[in-house]
Amino acid sequence: MRIHSISLEQFRSFPAFAFEIAEPNVHVLLGPNGAGKTNILESISVLSLTKSFLPVEELDIVQWGKEYYRIKAELENDHGEKSTVEVTSQILPRKQKACFINDVKKSLSDMVGHLPTVAFLPQDLELFTGPPAQRRRFLDILLCQVSPEYSSAMSQYLKILKQRNALLKKIVEGVAKRADLEHWDILLSQAAAVITLKRLEIMEVFQCSLTQEIQSLGEKWKEAILVYQRKGEARTQVEIAKEMQELLAHYQERDLILQSTTVGPHRDDWRIDIDGRSLTTFASRGQQRAAVLALLFLKVSFLELRRGEKPVVLLDDVFSELDDNHQSALLRCFDDYQVIISATHVPKELEGAKVWEMNAVVSGK
Repeated sequence: MRIHSISLEQFRSFPAFAFEIAEPNVHVLLGPNGAGKTNILESISVLSLTKSFLPVEELDIVQWGKEYYRIKAELENDHGEKSTVEVTSQILPRKQKACFINDVKKSLSDMVGHLPTVAFLPQDLELFTGPPAQRRRFLDILLCQVSPEYSSAMSQYLKILKQRNALLKKIVEGVAKRADLEHWDILLSQAAAVITLKRLEIMEVFQCSLTQEIQSLGEKWKEAILVYQRKGEARTQVEIAKEMQELLAHYQERDLILQSTTVGPHRDDWRIDIDGRSLTTFASRGQQRAAVLALLFLKVSFLELRRGEKPVVLLDDVFSELDDNHQSALLRCFDDYQVIISATHVPKELEGAKVWEMNAVVSGK
């Protein structure tokens, strides 16, 4: 996939902005912090995911004092077919979002993944030391692009979870009965089973090549194992749903005390074990970053295989955080991809890239 052009309206720091990025493969958005580099990468993620690659609300994305934003791009896939994609999001007078492919309105689920992307952000370098939500999001963003079923299940799960948590509060307040939980437990368990099974499947796919990818980055480890951490051990959708329902019943008392659902995919986590030890217990900062890079490469390969398209790779100011060897490995891996990089300086490995001076681009010079 290639982005030929992109235009923004009232998005973040840009009242209006447009530029063309068809050639060459690698583009560098160059400028100091605050120049709007990440905003452009974020806008591409919105076209891909219908939401930001950052954990933010729509209110945060719309330019200050405005009521909506609009993003539009012209694309060409690996087979030479051209298309346009557009996302418009309004926060006033009421919140609503509309997505279009070739000017035809599409549902959010149909829009996700039409423009496949993989983003690599500075916070990803702390993937294994950061909170579990960061690791869950790592999986969710990828799975939503390749599985409409997963995307739908995740949306349903979050809505049902909100309803169940509200019911827990009402039970504690004495305005609802415990028996009312059964209906929501069944619905939550069904959505949870889809989410859990898809996460387990992608873990198995990544496991096939993870050790090799890490070794290719210079680490001498013999075996890297992905471990998905959850309550329960079921491995089929039916059995996971049954097990989840039993867990919800088992932890009901705790849930009522905390007025929150304390078990389920929204609480799950995962880790990497190296030669029998958890990565975070012994690996240096550089070794942990090698593992993150290996996972990034696997994400790109997986997305390309499942979507039948090379994803657009978005690298947000990560070169300053990587050593020379890892910088070189990153660029070698993406030789045949369109790569858009934000940076405060141009690394020597990027001498053939198209460099956009952000201050000049934004001012129209």
